[in-house]
Amino acid sequence: MSKDGKVHIQRQFSLQPDQLIPLRFAASIRYQKHDPTSLDVEILFLGGEEERAEAYRATRAIDINLVKLHAINESEDSINLLGLTRWRSSITGMTLEVGAIEIGIDRDDDDQPLEVSFTVELQPSGILSGFGSIELHCNGDINTLHGDEGQILVQTSLGQIEAMEAYDYLDGKAFGDKVVHRIQRIRLIGEFKLEVGDTLRSLHDRLLEEIFPICSALSLCYRQPVDAYEIEYLWKVTSENPIKRAFYRRKWHKSRERTNDNELIDSSNLRDGGLSILVQTLKDHPESKSLDRGIGFLSHSYVSFLETAYFMAFSAMETIVNAVSEDPDGLQIGSSAWRKVQKALRKSISDCAEGGSISLDTAKHMQEKLPELRRASLASRIDRVVEVYSVKTSDLWTAEGFAAGLKRASEFRHDLFHAAHTSDLDLMSVDLTRIRAFSERLLLAALSWPEDRRWAWRDDKVHRIIQPADPEAVVND
Repeated sequence: MSKDGKVHIQRQFSLQPDQLIPLRFAASIRYQKHDPTSLDVEILFLGGEEERAEAYRATRAIDINLVKLHAINESEDSINLLGLTRWRSSITGMTLEVGAIEIGIDRDDDDQPLEVSFTVELQPSGILSGFGSIELHCNGDINTLHGDEGQILVQTSLGQIEAMEAYDYLDGKAFGDKVVHRIQRIRLIGEFKLEVGDTLRSLHDRLLEEIFPICSALSLCYRQPVDAYEIEYLWKVTSENPIKRAFYRRKWHKSRERTNDNELIDSSNLRDGGLSILVQTLKDHPESKSLDRGIGFLSHSYVSFLETAYFMAFSAMETIVNAVSEDPDGLQIGSSAWRKVQKALRKSISDCAEGGSISLDTAKHMQEKLPELRRASLASRIDRVVEVYSVKTSDLWTAEGFAAGLKRASEFRHDLFHAAHTSDLDLMSVDLTRIRAFSERLLLAALSWPEDRRWAWRDDKVHRIIQPADPEAVVND
């Protein structure tokens, strides 16, 4: 990496090294280290006219999921290009739009155990800062004082992973003067042992499985998507070639910035094992995949336009309600009883059609709707989980009451989804705040996350809604 953060990789590869015509070419990979949206790949075909023509023909049947670039120099690592979305080819070369690259992940096994350290780059930065102060001095010194002490650690199957705030420094210029840019980063760091017989590929896949729930937990805490875009592995081999590295990088379409919303759980409550407990609780939940989807939709609702945000938040609420219910499928009666009920209903509908009370088409449509009768309504499922988990709802719709307010919010969702219609954008925006708050309260209650470890100002937007006072608060006063 250069001092301005730019990375340029140039090497010679072949597409089919075991064939008569190996299809040799030079590859150029460029990206800006701190910009997840940058990743440019260019290929220049090498060899004579026949070999270049064969390479051009080979690109006509390229695999969009994986293109493996085999290193011609045995001391260099091969490169995997993943998720091709677009490419342009000519008789001399091609330009590719890729979703991710891997360098050195598919390396050969070592004949001795290796201690491998890894660094995972996340966005957005600023989410783990906590409170503190920064002093900038005219002599160039920077003094940073952190109010919170203690590390943010997560226990995983690969060992301990630390979530931390870090800084990189890049050179630049402004008005002819030299500038040093101080870039705030969020990273996951850790180490694992690569035993003889293990492959870096298998441990890389396991690390990804550990990273996803950590990012999901952080997305819940900070009310916006938190994700990883780069992983770097470093290990020491021999004194002659002391440091080896492998690399994985994704390309995003848009960088992610810290939003202005107050967090749900502050970094002070993620220290001393807090994040580890939250991650493990999410992983151990019987419906962990559903909760992960719900958190994904809920966090994306904070960075989307109103209509999209409303649909995503409402979908997240339904997903979370179903996931934490005693019956995730929401079925009211058992299979045996339902078969009897359904048989009787179908016969009654058929009798009405034969008697001329309804048309045959109407009878057919009614019978197609019968399976929906077995499933409990959303309102009844919400009432049940509110009772089971003692979720506070009295301050959400104080004027009309929780049940009536949620019914209106459901009508907004129905009109938006089925008719692309929004009758009152201002009221929809307010109901969006309420839906998010209810979903978060329900999820934290289902995860048994204590009240005193939730951020004190998490409900500031709910409190700013112009509506009558919370009746429960008035009674308590």
